[in-house]
Amino acid sequence: MPKVIVGSPRAWARWLKRLIAWIGVLTAVLLAADAFLGVLGKFGGHIKSGCEATGYCTTARLPPPVLPNYTSPWVDGGHHAAEYCEPQAQHYQVIHPAFNVTWRALGEGRDKDWRGHVTYQYNCAFEATAK
Repeated sequence: MPKVIVGSPRAWARWLKRLIAWIGVLTAVLLAADAFLGVLGKFGGHIKSGCEATGYCTTARLPPPVLPNYTSPWVDGGHHAAEYCEPQAQHYQVIHPAFNVTWRALGEGRDKDWRGHVTYQYNCAFEATAK
């Protein structure tokens, strides 16, 4: 059976030292690149905020949301649309704080029962505009 010559222990030690050195160099290069890119990202954030503050660049604005109309439940007389539409407008304002929410009355529904008792239903439309 032939003998396998592995090499001298000194050759293995040199090879192992070179491998460890290359692993160290690659690790250092990767860490330096990561640190450089991190600093570049922070610098870009500062440049962007300065650019936006001076008005040289614009930020993308969200389109205003389409807000659904609101119909109140049937209620007795003595009420008005603002009692039902204004709380709904405030609710939409909380959901969409980047927009101004306005409303307008769309009219009221009337229903008279067989005894002559009248109930009303209020309808409102809402619109969101950018602040």
